[in-house]
Amino acid sequence: MSILRITKYAAGRHERTMTVPAFLVGMAKALLPEAALVALAAKGIDVRAIAGAMRKGTVYSTSLDVREHGVDKRVVVSLR
Repeated sequence: MSILRITKYAAGRHERTMTVPAFLVGMAKALLPEAALVALAAKGIDVRAIAGAMRKGTVYSTSLDVREHGVDKRVVVSLR
């Protein structure tokens, strides 16, 4: 089974890692409205691309920089 891993770094140091079953991506793709999918893709989380990688059995990874409570953080989303 594929796993979606979301890892958060603050100031270059590992802060937290969460893993979820990748089938939830397919559910999100089916349930989220188009506007939400477009907004997520604009922020760097392309749910359709992740679902496509799942179907093809390929690796997917993206990262995005965010500011949380005044602290710059990097979030890495990967499918394995």
